[in-house]
Amino acid sequence: MERMQGDNDSSLIKNAFLLFDKMSELQKKLPVAYALFQVVENDRHDGAVDAKYLYANERFCRGIGHDKDELVGHLVTETYEDETTKELFYYAFKAAYRGEESNFTTYSKTLGHWAEFIIAPTNISGCCIVVCTFIDDSHLERELLRRNSTTDDAIVRISRLLSNEDDYDTVMNQVLLELSRVIHPERIYILSTDRVVVDLEFEWCNDGIPTHKEKLTKMSYQKYFGNWEKYLNRDRAVIKIDDIEIFKEHEKDVYENLKDRGIQRFICAPFYDNKHQILGFLCADNYEIIDDIDTRKIIESISYFIGFRIRNHTLMNLLDYRGTHDDLTGLKNRRVFGEALKAISQTRDTYGIYYVDLNFFKYANDNYGHHVGNEVLQETAIRLRDASRHEVFRLGGDEFAILIDEELPEEEYKKILEDMDAAFKVPILDTKDYRITISVSAGYAIAPTDSTSPNELRKIADTRMYERKKLMHEKIISDGGTDPRA
Repeated sequence: MERMQGDNDSSLIKNAFLLFDKMSELQKKLPVAYALFQVVENDRHDGAVDAKYLYANERFCRGIGHDKDELVGHLVTETYEDETTKELFYYAFKAAYRGEESNFTTYSKTLGHWAEFIIAPTNISGCCIVVCTFIDDSHLERELLRRNSTTDDAIVRISRLLSNEDDYDTVMNQVLLELSRVIHPERIYILSTDRVVVDLEFEWCNDGIPTHKEKLTKMSYQKYFGNWEKYLNRDRAVIKIDDIEIFKEHEKDVYENLKDRGIQRFICAPFYDNKHQILGFLCADNYEIIDDIDTRKIIESISYFIGFRIRNHTLMNLLDYRGTHDDLTGLKNRRVFGEALKAISQTRDTYGIYYVDLNFFKYANDNYGHHVGNEVLQETAIRLRDASRHEVFRLGGDEFAILIDEELPEEEYKKILEDMDAAFKVPILDTKDYRITISVSAGYAIAPTDSTSPNELRKIADTRMYERKKLMHEKIISDGGTDPRA
């Protein structure tokens, strides 16, 4: 059975396609033919019967005699098939599904070339990258390969680090360390920006070189970085400054900043989000000029891989946050409350919970609109956290919970109730357009006094909360007021 994603490839594969395409545009002189394959398994899932081109660079297309649109999206067997393909599929399967890299040399009758293949795994499930060198091609190609090998080896080695599934911080620091071994700077670092401020996220410093963590925290993007884009090379997204004296007359703030940090020469490559807005920069200060190393090419190439890794990391963090937090208040949600309560019940004998419900919230929400209701909920979260001095969760609507993860006397629980009541004596919102006051009804339950079962504690706290709410309603009516169905 074929395990292919068909026309609807995952977003990760699409991003990889765009990345390879961009890399190809940046490296037209790279004398290596390469393609990204999606492997088609056999029915037993122990080998491959074909492979689908997800990407092929210009040199690969030229080498096998087909245009890119004749390859991408098509099967390998549609373009050529001889004894070479069986061997190719064998190694492609090992790379895509076993994570094994292979190297073999063969003669293809169809292509009329001796070719050397390197087939390596990727971080995309079921896919591998195929690098092909047509070793009987022109002397020029062999010479280009020789001259670029050190630079390209470094790019491949470091990009592989970025596809590693290890801890994000560990990987990024390893990447900077490996870059330092290639270009020998005094300092190499990754900056992030929201185009308002710039912060240093990761940094490697040579021995004796001080960190710039403090100096590169919350720097004004516009003041120090806003004009950098005009120094970008027309064809390459790299800012390369061989002597900071060019800033002295027209960019005094930038000049003084660089001089203060002991920088005379630096190179910097921006990386972008999916809307081509700058996310940050990969920078190196006072690097060595080495004949065998193309520093510009390395920094530019690796910056794209870094941007790709950062975007994926940010997306995963966002998805994780949204799965555990309430977007409106920033409080952890019902699911996390249940998990936290279960965990604490297994490790502590004494703990407690509150259930909290708002009074008059419906009246405020219905009369002033949902946007005002949202403001009420956001301010409620702050007041509950300050009054209880413990972690607050939003269960949904106008219902909240508080987890007491320590041993407290019952008198302290009663004191927290009083503090919550006092916190809402002041209007929750007070503007020139409206003045809104609400209150809370809360009930608590303590383990093991009330129960040792987390579910029973929840029921007890919920019951006590509604008893207090009922008393509040009865008092309003006895005082001659109108029950607002809070």
